Amino acid sequence: MKSLHRAIDLLLVFQSERELAVEELANILGWPTSSVYRFLRVLRDRGLVSFVPERKKYTLGSVLFQLGRAGGLDLAQLACPALDQLTKETGETSFLSVQSGWEARYAACVESPESIRFTAPIGRQFPLYAGASAKVILAFMEEEERRAYFRTVRLKRLCASTIVKKDNLEKALTLIRSRGYDFTQEERHQGAWGLAAPILNEKDVAIGSIAITGIRFRLPQKKLPRFISLLKETAGAISEKLKNASTDESVKTRRTAS
Repeated sequence: MKSLHRAIDLLLVFQSERELAVEELANILGWPTSSVYRFLRVLRDRGLVSFVPERKKYTLGSVLFQLGRAGGLDLAQLACPALDQLTKETGETSFLSVQSGWEARYAACVESPESIRFTAPIGRQFPLYAGASAKVILAFMEEEERRAYFRTVRLKRLCASTIVKKDNLEKALTLIRSRGYDFTQEERHQGAWGLAAPILNEKDVAIGSIAITGIRFRLPQKKLPRFISLLKETAGAISEKLKNASTDESVKTRRTAS
């Protein structure tokens, strides 16, 4: 039982820190580094934590996210009807992205009926600094976390329009926050454009994004204002559902406790 309690204590540290090195965990928990290594090895084998090799840090594993979805509101399940409607109205691929450590990943997708279309493989991860669907998550991230991200990230050119200077990225994020969406062309994929808006929690921090993406030769300049309005409305509706669900769960918890 003592080992079980210690394993839980280690996992709970990730409530306040998204990624941690072994030494950081040891300092927070007050454990020997060797003990932290042993627990992490077991937790990693069971999928409860994941190792990020390029930063030599650990983050929560996919099994915990699966358990979270089983026990609460599933964001992908909540978003899918909205994605389906977006694709019907725009004719382009729509998808949900969520934050995963210092990256984003595709969590749900409804593909365009067009023969030439953008696809979003579920589970694939990509940088937070490139592409509308990722940058809106970065823009609406908690300020302290965003600062930590900027201290560690190295911007690499992925496509013709990828932002590779941090000052320019900061300016782009400020613009995204002021207008509530992002529109990009060829930042992450050649020949593609993307339009995205954030899904916000009760603290107005992004937990994901809704986006529509199409092929550049089919870019609907005249329809873009309507697409922007439609996308922001959809993301706002999902955000409200999440906030209401969070409030309902909080009330339920308080009643149970009393």
